[in-house]
Amino acid sequence: MSLKETKSPISKRMEGVSESATLKLNSTVQAMKEKGVNVVNLTAGEPDFNVPEEAKEAVLAALKANRSKYTPAAGIPELREAIAKKTNHQQEELAKESPWKSSNVVVTNGGKQAIFNSLMALLDPGDEVLIPSPYWLSYPEMVKINGGIPKFIAASAKQGFKIRPEQLKASLGPKVKVLILNSPSNPTGAVYSRDEFVALADVLTSTPGSENIWIISDEIYDRISFGKSQFCSFLSATPKLRDRVITVNGMSKSAAMTGWRIGWSVATDVITQALITIQGQSTSGINSLAQWASLAALGLPEAYFSDQVESFRRRRDLLLQNLKKGSKMELIVPEGAFYVFAGVGKYLRPGEESVAFAQRVLEEAQVAIVPGTPFGEPEFVRLSFATDERSIEEGCQRLNRYLT
Repeated sequence: MSLKETKSPISKRMEGVSESATLKLNSTVQAMKEKGVNVVNLTAGEPDFNVPEEAKEAVLAALKANRSKYTPAAGIPELREAIAKKTNHQQEELAKESPWKSSNVVVTNGGKQAIFNSLMALLDPGDEVLIPSPYWLSYPEMVKINGGIPKFIAASAKQGFKIRPEQLKASLGPKVKVLILNSPSNPTGAVYSRDEFVALADVLTSTPGSENIWIISDEIYDRISFGKSQFCSFLSATPKLRDRVITVNGMSKSAAMTGWRIGWSVATDVITQALITIQGQSTSGINSLAQWASLAALGLPEAYFSDQVESFRRRRDLLLQNLKKGSKMELIVPEGAFYVFAGVGKYLRPGEESVAFAQRVLEEAQVAIVPGTPFGEPEFVRLSFATDERSIEEGCQRLNRYLT
């Protein structure tokens, strides 16, 4: 048999699934730095703060107590209880009537696995998943891997990168099974207000045929909001949808614990049992030491994180001020997360999208930015301000010189 006749061993479900653009870009940047290229990296999807000392001490204590064995697939009971408590605090009105219990929590390998598990539990082949666009680039790929069909709802810069109720209603149909919401948003930094969530929920409860649609609310950036719309958990605004919502969160962004890989889902009993089954047959329990560290970090008062939020606010303002000085980028002030999603349509060459633009900025200006194409916006780029102020200023200066 010739090579041309050899059947590919890769499954059909992988057709059309793309590699993570951000992970690939970070690898490229690291390789350039190893070769001595002075690259300013504005791609980081992780805070540059240190992990809380309390989390480090908890790891040492767990080691000394020999708490390094397998844990239950859904997580250690103490951490599940702490997560339920945190979620009830953020969804106070719901908690008065029907509070979450530790049995509603599944601790996962980062928020990413929580979303993946949820899609695997909910989707049958051909089910549609509504995704507001721009979107975190992994959403559609995870949908496709799990046999679903991504269906995008355009949320332009003019409307603050947030979908409107009439758009949601127009997108509903008999094949729609899931709606993914992300607030604060990656890549745009958009934050939905309580009233905006209520309006979306009204569509999901009043439109015929919408009663079986599930909502995955990705709230990983919950602590990082600094705009006019403060963070609001989806179920805080819409408690009546309790039995149709999976709340996803984790330690990566709020506690700078990216490498510890601790995320979670909070959901009703039926879906939680399915999630535990999936996890028990895939990764099993999560890293035991990271769980004890996360328990310690969750015990910190909210005031502990206020300095970090203010630092992000200063960095955001610094990035915007510097870009306004010398570029004609379309700049929308983010209200949360740690990214500026900037329009670069005025700088694109004929036939060019942001992927090629970001590539030449990296090669010619030595500034690493993330193209918006994988996020659903080919004329935008994502710039992270989760780095030190010196790097932000230097990166902006190089960009301004290059774009002049």
